[in-house]
Amino acid sequence: MESKRLQAALGVLITAGLILSYVGMLAAVALPSLPLFVYCAAASYVADLLLHSSESVTLERLRDSRFGLTMRFLIRQFLLLGLCGAITDIESFVAQMATIGLLLLFITQLAYGALLKHVRKRRNELPFTTRGLDLEALGIRRMPHPFLMDKHVRKTLHLDIPLMAGSLATIATDDWRWVTYGMITTVFLAYFALLVLVPDARNALKLPTIDEAIDELNHQLTEYRPQVALYFTFAAISKDFMYQVNMWLESLEALELRPIIVLRERATLRYLDATSVPVICIPKADNLARIEMPELRVALYPGNAGKNVHMLQRAEVKHVFIGHGDSDKLASSNRVSKVFDEIWVAGRAGRDRYERIKHAVTHNQIVEVGRPQLMSLRPWTGGVANSVPTVIYAPTWEGWTDDACYTSVIPAGEKLIKALLDHEQDIRIIYKPHPLTGSRSPQAAAAHRRVIALLREDNAQRFGRKVTDSKAAARKLARIDQRIAELSERGVRSKYPDLSEKDRTFRIRRSRNQAETLYWSSMPEAAHHVVTERIPSLYDCFNRSDLLIGDMSSVVSDFVATLKPYAIFNLDGLPDQEFRNEQRTAYASYLMDADCNGLDAAIDAMLNPREDVMAQYREQLKEYLLGQQFPPSSARFNAAANDLYRRGLLDFPIEYPEQVPHPA
Repeated sequence: MESKRLQAALGVLITAGLILSYVGMLAAVALPSLPLFVYCAAASYVADLLLHSSESVTLERLRDSRFGLTMRFLIRQFLLLGLCGAITDIESFVAQMATIGLLLLFITQLAYGALLKHVRKRRNELPFTTRGLDLEALGIRRMPHPFLMDKHVRKTLHLDIPLMAGSLATIATDDWRWVTYGMITTVFLAYFALLVLVPDARNALKLPTIDEAIDELNHQLTEYRPQVALYFTFAAISKDFMYQVNMWLESLEALELRPIIVLRERATLRYLDATSVPVICIPKADNLARIEMPELRVALYPGNAGKNVHMLQRAEVKHVFIGHGDSDKLASSNRVSKVFDEIWVAGRAGRDRYERIKHAVTHNQIVEVGRPQLMSLRPWTGGVANSVPTVIYAPTWEGWTDDACYTSVIPAGEKLIKALLDHEQDIRIIYKPHPLTGSRSPQAAAAHRRVIALLREDNAQRFGRKVTDSKAAARKLARIDQRIAELSERGVRSKYPDLSEKDRTFRIRRSRNQAETLYWSSMPEAAHHVVTERIPSLYDCFNRSDLLIGDMSSVVSDFVATLKPYAIFNLDGLPDQEFRNEQRTAYASYLMDADCNGLDAAIDAMLNPREDVMAQYREQLKEYLLGQQFPPSSARFNAAANDLYRRGLLDFPIEYPEQVPHPA
């Protein structure tokens, strides 16, 4: 975290230097002064290189200020021409050669960018993208080499360096050869890059027709014979929403039925976790309607979205809403869910939520399957399991609207952290906010930053540089991250192009487990943690905590599976009994108001099990929220899928489409 702040400060410093270099070049043209222009031009190139190498956040601010990369290069080139006119003459040989060279470079850059844009556009016209299916028969060629595509604008813009250097050398020496050689070098490199790109681009544009591609996909699906599909679509594409799908991957892999994942937005495939389950991404509804999966009888939906209707129209399929976590939020008992054949909930609590909605869903539509994702949670040992008592603060986010704002971060987050830090008992704090915290509300974002600042400050005071200077651990984590990134890459960029998805998934998950172990061992045992990345996972944080403090969200429902004490914020100030009646997850919780009254009772319950008056109620609540312990939820989830599949076959026996001879 400290290194990120240092990196941000360095980015601001470099940006200031970049701006000053352009001011210096402008002054050099006005004076005129060749040495000043040379120094400032060189500084501007170096500053640009440093900014992009560090991926500084100030780059976005420069773009928003109409001072983006392309604009900076154009300004520098115009200043060069201005210097030529000021020192020599605007009609001089050096000015003419510089103008011709820059014009030819611009034309080549335009052609290069247009060709790449055309390639990407045509590739995006392919009706689908897949993982885990063999579509070699389509003969789809690889995209051009990543070196030719990645950051191509920055690479081609920098080809003006020989021309820039040659022009300045000619102004200094009055030797025409320097600008001539510089122009020839710049133009040659630009055209050479274009010539190298052209054959790769032509290969990448050799694509099958839509009919040919869909026919081959249907052939592969006929061989694989998927029986159950996980269907996901979301309008706001972001990696922060993909947890809704990723949380179900291992449960899907464990099914006895043959699973497949159906996505609708190409960007979601980039953020989908590694899985051995085949994946198809089909953006257009017309193409999805042409996909033949004759044995498919069950479709699972982790979210409510408008484009769900494109799969819901398959009459032979039983459609199931599985959601992405059980909680007392309105999203966990939405009237829209009545369009599904069944709604799978964790336990009786989920059933009750839906049955409270009159005329929405019937009793038989609801099936209790438990939460198979919770199998890895370690149960409560009856007391503090860590050498330093550990509290995890896991607030939800601010929601899409103020009416659905359940987060405690804004009114109580800072107060809570201060109270925990000031407690007479040394307490380790794990801050694990919802990934969308602060994405809509500036107040939530500001409160989130204040919470992080408090924890960092306390770590620095107690442990000094030990928390921030674990360079060996940081290097190891960086190597593991690099390994995961390399394993996750597919296609022409992949270092492991022949690795099966099953092996790839195994290696990625093994690497993540290693990263989690290293993460916890890299800091002092009593140090606080701010967890905003995927590693460590929420459930790993649960296993290392003794008390949860949270909001009305599925995080609380999941934590109940551990039987450890927990506390929930009652931010509306309702009477305790009324709040517990409205929020079923609060039945066995310690309650806190916005001023953190009630915190002491929760901490006492964590430190002294004899004071834990809610322990007996957590046993009852666990079964109510998550269902019976036996059979385990993974078995119940599998049984529910098998049962629904059998009923689907009874309603719609399998009818294979007429077989068309497959081209050799």
